[in-house]
Amino acid sequence: MSSKILQKEGERMEWERIIKEYVCSPCKVAVLGATVETGKPVSRVLSYLKSREFVIYPVNPKYMGLKIFDLDFYSSIKGIPEAIDILLVFIGPKNQGFLLDELKQIAYKPIIWFQPGAQNPQLEEKLKELGYYVVSGECIMAVHSTNCR
Repeated sequence: MSSKILQKEGERMEWERIIKEYVCSPCKVAVLGATVETGKPVSRVLSYLKSREFVIYPVNPKYMGLKIFDLDFYSSIKGIPEAIDILLVFIGPKNQGFLLDELKQIAYKPIIWFQPGAQNPQLEEKLKELGYYVVSGECIMAVHSTNCR
């Protein structure tokens, strides 16, 4: 467990619940910043999660009409046809300006997971204030491979 994520006992219990209910049990994950380039880290994580039966929604307006690993791209989070459990963020902070407004347009609050390199302390704090659970700087693939059978 990373001190970046957990600072209080209640947060540790919540982190353990997230791992059990969402990371170790396949859930619905939107991958913001997905690409058609299969050698990129985002694509390796996407492939890993798909191979473990997660329902994956690649999100990147640049690739609308294309597929990766036989999955259609979505132009936005709000365009995904069902509620997601985790929004996995792979885009850097300078490209995240739209994210808060887009999240406010959906009727539910997914876990917002900032992969290494995508951390944005200011946005993360705003999301927490709005009631989102935020994971920052942890790789979901590493968390899964370490904690799940």
